[in-house]
Amino acid sequence: MKVIMKMKVLTQKIRNITKNGYRYAAMLLFSRIYLFKKVFLYINRLNQVDKFESITTLTDPAVELSKGASVEEIVGDLHQDGCSAKIRLSHKSLSDIVNFADSTRCYAYGDPKQGFYLSEKEDCEYKLQRDILLAKYFNFQQEEVFNSLINSSLLESIAKKYIGSGAKNIATQLWWTFPADVDTNTRSKAAHFFHRDVDAWGFVKFFFYLTDVGKGGGPHVYVKCTHKPSLIAQIFKEKLRINRHIDTAVIKRFGDDSVTPIYGSAGAGLAADTFGFHKGESPESKPRLMLCAVYATNDYGVQDFIADPQELGVYCDL
Repeated sequence: MKVIMKMKVLTQKIRNITKNGYRYAAMLLFSRIYLFKKVFLYINRLNQVDKFESITTLTDPAVELSKGASVEEIVGDLHQDGCSAKIRLSHKSLSDIVNFADSTRCYAYGDPKQGFYLSEKEDCEYKLQRDILLAKYFNFQQEEVFNSLINSSLLESIAKKYIGSGAKNIATQLWWTFPADVDTNTRSKAAHFFHRDVDAWGFVKFFFYLTDVGKGGGPHVYVKCTHKPSLIAQIFKEKLRINRHIDTAVIKRFGDDSVTPIYGSAGAGLAADTFGFHKGESPESKPRLMLCAVYATNDYGVQDFIADPQELGVYCDL
């Protein structure tokens, strides 16, 4: 019986991997091995335009550099540490996106049938008979308030300098994380345990807080210098798997000083190579609203928060 159950689980995993095409399946299988990923990035970076124009003196309507920072400095941080907290949203972009989120329905646990407005959250939880840890926004990418972010020349410049040729915005994601009494499995599915992302051969993500995030506020946590693991470490310590890892194991392996919670006021941003170990902490006191722009060399069509409009807002339509 156990063998049959294992075979069913394996078969389902294979179906899930191959349903988006064999190119995607091959990427998931091989790009998790940093040695292969390193070769790809080396070649791809050779193909980039060496004299890609610096835009540190130009105005980007959506994103700003921290005072005194430059694109080259951020790219250097990405190469060395895997992350850089030297960007932020412009005041206008922050205000416009927050207003959009306040007046638009989000969806509990990313289920298109569990839509609610923020004012309806408690009623929706009562109807679902469970706390809501996570709620995503769907089909917002064409809204005017997101245009300047999606077309940000600053983010594109950082991505191209870090990944190389072909880097482009492939997804924009927006979601709430709420204080919630939920089990470990739910937190794991919400990526609240350390893990690596395998989204493309070459990719970088830009996270922006849309609410103030201090201690207990659900910060993004990055483990510095883990984005370039050795093959030996991946084989013997990670067994070439993309799993969830508990805090104590990560701290024991990399040291407490490497584990870096990112705190900041609304608008604060982070550029991160999320092939390195990272997680989102579960908020303890107040909700966190997060925006993420994903840049990659290939778009496999699985990153954007998109749903069939006809399926939206059924279950929690209060």
